[in-house]
Amino acid sequence: QNVFAGRSGGNLRSCDGIAILEDAIEINLPSIQRHGVEIERDYADVRLDLVTDPHKVLQIIVNLISNAVVATRSKPDGDRHIWIRALRREAEVVIEVEDDGEGIEEEDLVRIFQHGFTTRKDGHGFGLHSAAIAAQQLGGTLGVSSDGKGCGACFRLSLPAAVEEPTSCSV
Repeated sequence: QNVFAGRSGGNLRSCDGIAILEDAIEINLPSIQRHGVEIERDYADVRLDLVTDPHKVLQIIVNLISNAVVATRSKPDGDRHIWIRALRREAEVVIEVEDDGEGIEEEDLVRIFQHGFTTRKDGHGFGLHSAAIAAQQLGGTLGVSSDGKGCGACFRLSLPAAVEEPTSCSV
Protein backbone atom coordinates (compact mmCIF):
# COMPACT_ATOMS: atom_id res chain seq x y z
CA GLN A 1 0.00 0.00 0.00
CA ASN A 2 0.96 3.64 -0.27
CA VAL A 3 3.30 4.64 2.56
CA PHE A 4 1.84 8.13 2.52
CA ALA A 5 -1.85 7.15 2.74
CA GLY A 6 -3.74 9.48 5.01
CA ARG A 7 -1.58 12.44 4.09
CA SER A 8 -2.26 14.82 1.25
CA GLY A 9 -2.50 12.20 -1.48
CA GLY A 10 -0.91 14.88 -3.64
CA ASN A 11 2.44 15.08 -5.33
CA LEU A 12 4.68 13.66 -2.58
CA ARG A 13 8.36 13.20 -3.37
CA SER A 14 11.77 13.44 -1.78
CA CYS A 15 13.27 16.90 -2.00
CA ASP A 16 15.52 19.44 -0.35
CA GLY A 17 13.64 21.99 1.75
CA ILE A 18 16.44 24.55 1.36
CA ALA A 19 15.61 24.86 -2.35
CA ILE A 20 11.96 25.46 -1.44
CA LEU A 21 12.95 28.18 1.06
CA GLU A 22 15.11 29.90 -1.55
CA ASP A 23 12.28 29.71 -4.12
CA ALA A 24 9.86 31.27 -1.61
CA ILE A 25 12.27 34.14 -0.94
CA GLU A 26 12.78 34.65 -4.68
CA ILE A 27 9.01 34.79 -5.30
CA ASN A 28 8.66 37.46 -2.58
CA LEU A 29 11.81 39.36 -3.60
CA PRO A 30 10.07 42.25 -5.43
CA SER A 31 7.95 43.00 -2.35
CA ILE A 32 10.89 42.46 0.02
CA GLN A 33 12.99 44.96 -1.94
CA ARG A 34 10.15 47.46 -2.46
CA HIS A 35 9.50 47.61 1.30
CA GLY A 36 13.19 47.65 2.27
CA VAL A 37 13.05 44.47 4.33
CA GLU A 38 16.27 42.71 5.28
CA ILE A 39 16.10 38.91 5.10
CA GLU A 40 18.36 36.96 7.42
CA ARG A 41 18.80 33.26 6.67
CA ASP A 42 19.79 30.74 9.32
CA TYR A 43 19.91 27.35 7.62
CA ALA A 44 23.23 27.15 5.81
CA ASP A 45 24.46 24.13 7.76
CA VAL A 46 21.14 22.28 7.91
CA ARG A 47 19.90 19.39 5.78
CA LEU A 48 16.19 19.73 5.16
CA ASP A 49 15.36 16.37 3.63
CA LEU A 50 11.62 16.11 3.09
CA VAL A 51 9.16 13.69 1.54
CA THR A 52 6.38 16.11 0.79
CA ASP A 53 4.41 18.00 -1.82
CA PRO A 54 6.88 20.78 -2.63
CA HIS A 55 4.14 22.94 -4.15
CA LYS A 56 2.17 22.97 -0.89
CA VAL A 57 5.27 23.69 1.18
CA LEU A 58 6.18 26.51 -1.21
CA GLN A 59 2.64 27.92 -0.94
CA ILE A 60 2.87 27.94 2.87
CA ILE A 61 6.32 29.58 3.02
CA VAL A 62 5.45 32.18 0.35
CA ASN A 63 2.38 33.14 2.39
CA LEU A 64 4.35 33.39 5.64
CA ILE A 65 7.05 35.57 4.08
CA SER A 66 4.48 37.76 2.34
CA ASN A 67 2.61 38.29 5.61
CA ALA A 68 5.88 39.07 7.40
CA VAL A 69 6.70 41.75 4.81
CA VAL A 70 3.28 43.34 5.37
CA ALA A 71 3.72 43.16 9.15
CA THR A 72 6.97 45.14 9.00
CA ARG A 73 5.50 48.05 7.01
CA SER A 74 4.80 50.02 10.20
CA LYS A 75 8.53 50.03 11.01
CA PRO A 76 10.83 52.82 9.75
CA ASP A 77 12.73 52.27 6.52
CA GLY A 78 16.01 50.47 7.15
CA ASP A 79 14.66 48.82 10.30
CA ARG A 80 12.55 45.99 8.84
CA HIS A 81 13.76 42.43 9.37
CA ILE A 82 12.60 38.91 8.64
CA TRP A 83 14.50 35.89 9.95
CA ILE A 84 14.08 32.56 8.20
CA ARG A 85 15.41 29.64 10.21
CA ALA A 86 15.34 25.91 9.72
CA LEU A 87 16.44 22.99 11.81
CA ARG A 88 16.00 19.28 11.95
CA ARG A 89 14.78 17.63 15.14
CA GLU A 90 14.88 13.85 14.96
CA ALA A 91 11.95 12.95 12.70
CA GLU A 92 10.84 16.47 11.82
CA VAL A 93 11.97 19.57 10.00
CA VAL A 94 11.09 22.91 11.59
CA ILE A 95 10.98 26.10 9.52
CA GLU A 96 10.48 29.46 11.22
CA VAL A 97 9.57 32.78 9.62
CA GLU A 98 9.94 35.56 12.19
CA ASP A 99 9.47 39.30 11.74
CA ASP A 100 9.99 42.35 13.91
CA GLY A 101 6.73 43.91 12.75
CA GLU A 102 3.45 44.83 14.35
CA GLY A 103 3.00 41.61 16.32
CA ILE A 104 -0.20 39.78 17.23
CA GLU A 105 -2.50 40.48 20.16
CA GLU A 106 -2.81 37.57 22.60
CA GLU A 107 -6.54 37.13 21.97
CA ASP A 108 -5.87 36.92 18.21
CA LEU A 109 -3.30 34.12 18.54
CA VAL A 110 -6.04 31.53 19.12
CA ARG A 111 -8.07 32.72 16.11
CA ILE A 112 -5.35 33.50 13.60
CA PHE A 113 -5.74 30.26 11.60
CA GLN A 114 -9.56 30.37 11.50
CA HIS A 115 -11.20 30.85 8.12
CA GLY A 116 -12.26 34.46 7.67
CA PHE A 117 -10.19 35.88 10.53
CA THR A 118 -8.07 38.88 9.58
CA THR A 119 -6.73 42.02 11.18
CA ARG A 120 -6.05 43.70 7.84
CA LYS A 121 -8.47 46.12 6.22
CA ASP A 122 -7.75 44.55 2.84
CA GLY A 123 -7.48 40.96 4.15
CA HIS A 124 -9.85 38.06 3.61
CA GLY A 125 -8.73 35.62 6.30
CA PHE A 126 -7.92 32.88 3.84
CA GLY A 127 -4.09 32.73 3.59
CA LEU A 128 -3.13 31.48 7.06
CA HIS A 129 -6.20 29.25 7.22
CA SER A 130 -5.26 27.51 3.96
CA ALA A 131 -1.59 27.33 5.06
CA ALA A 132 -2.57 25.57 8.30
CA ILE A 133 -4.75 23.09 6.39
CA ALA A 134 -1.94 22.41 3.90
CA ALA A 135 0.48 21.77 6.79
CA GLN A 136 -1.97 19.24 8.28
CA GLN A 137 -2.42 17.55 4.90
CA LEU A 138 1.35 17.11 4.78
CA GLY A 139 1.39 15.49 8.22
CA GLY A 140 2.72 18.62 9.91
CA THR A 141 1.63 21.62 11.93
CA LEU A 142 1.69 25.38 11.62
CA GLY A 143 1.95 27.43 14.81
CA VAL A 144 2.53 31.02 15.84
CA SER A 145 3.95 32.94 18.77
CA SER A 146 4.06 36.66 19.53
CA ASP A 147 4.66 38.71 22.64
CA GLY A 148 1.91 41.10 21.55
CA LYS A 149 1.42 44.34 19.67
CA GLY A 150 4.66 45.84 18.41
CA CYS A 151 6.71 42.74 19.28
CA GLY A 152 6.78 40.89 15.96
CA ALA A 153 5.66 37.33 15.35
CA CYS A 154 7.17 33.93 14.65
CA PHE A 155 5.39 31.33 12.53
CA ARG A 156 6.66 27.76 12.89
CA LEU A 157 6.05 25.07 10.26
CA SER A 158 6.87 21.51 11.37
CA LEU A 159 6.94 18.74 8.77
CA PRO A 160 7.98 15.09 8.83
CA ALA A 161 11.62 14.68 7.79
CA ALA A 162 12.63 12.24 5.08
CA VAL A 163 14.45 9.12 6.17
CA GLU A 164 16.29 8.64 2.89
CA GLU A 165 18.64 10.81 0.85
CA PRO A 166 16.56 13.25 -1.25
CA THR A 167 16.79 13.71 -4.95
CA SER A 168 16.80 17.20 -6.37
CA CYS A 169 13.32 18.52 -6.92
CA SER A 170 12.18 21.67 -8.57
CA VAL A 171 8.83 23.24 -7.99
